[in-house]
Amino acid sequence: MNKTAQNEPSGNQSSPRITRREVLVAGGATLIGTTLLGSLFDTVQAQTMTGQDMKRRGITSKDGGMKPTFLPEQGSTDAVAFSVAENLFWNEQLMEHAKFFVMMMPGLELAAQRGQAEQFQNSFMSQLQKAQTASLDRSNYAAFNRSTVELVKPFVDFKRQMRDEQAAGKLKSLVWSTFFDHTAREAERFSKRLDQFSRGDTSTSLSEAADFWTQIMGEHADFIAHLLDPVENTLIQKAIQTSGAFKQMHSSSPASKNPLEKAVNDIIDFKTAAEKGINAGQIKSIIHPTLADHVRREALKAADELKRAA
Repeated sequence: MNKTAQNEPSGNQSSPRITRREVLVAGGATLIGTTLLGSLFDTVQAQTMTGQDMKRRGITSKDGGMKPTFLPEQGSTDAVAFSVAENLFWNEQLMEHAKFFVMMMPGLELAAQRGQAEQFQNSFMSQLQKAQTASLDRSNYAAFNRSTVELVKPFVDFKRQMRDEQAAGKLKSLVWSTFFDHTAREAERFSKRLDQFSRGDTSTSLSEAADFWTQIMGEHADFIAHLLDPVENTLIQKAIQTSGAFKQMHSSSPASKNPLEKAVNDIIDFKTAAEKGINAGQIKSIIHPTLADHVRREALKAADELKRAA
């Protein structure tokens, strides 16, 4: 079902006043503050796609923030539709990963690494634009997936190199080595999913999806605890507690997906409220709304995969 016609708040509209209590309540018992880093920067405009075009391509969208999240239609097993949705989603995310690195590699001494990040940013922006406009079908979708994978591989290598240099003290950027690794694992899984879809397999393994997303969500909670202003003690403690809850899920492999689905749905509620609170200046932090929206979309992606998982 096409949800783009709903009257969702856009990133350019004035945000309603959001209290800290409302943000905490939005997260429920398993609240995770999952915004990442922060700095002012211009963002690429959200993809625009008509409902008719989405229906033709077998995808749908979920709104609620600055950019829509494109997903395969519920019940679909069409490898082309899955590939289109995956390319739309992760090329956007990887483009933003590169942009975050550019922001957080300031000064002359990091000019070379910043330049590499800018090149990756441009590459994934271009691939995203191609995914938006390309006429993909069963005759050519696998080739397009391969072209994306070939862009992802060197970016994963770059992230891992930066991770190791940051951890060793050779790179003195503002990017945590943990964040380099976090984004490398996301990119690596993106490649694997495209390879899977290119073989015509659109299945989602519950154990694999749970293992991946519990780690990602737990790390998001850790990140937020270190990005909130120290005066936001209640939110910081809640983020730490929720990180622990996801780490426990990650290590224990829940017997059913119900607790995990509930936890992820709670995160979506929290992220939507937190994004509004950040926009309204009601949460003190070094978190930019664009980055809040980035991880909100990842929570929507996690919820969708878990719903489909067998």
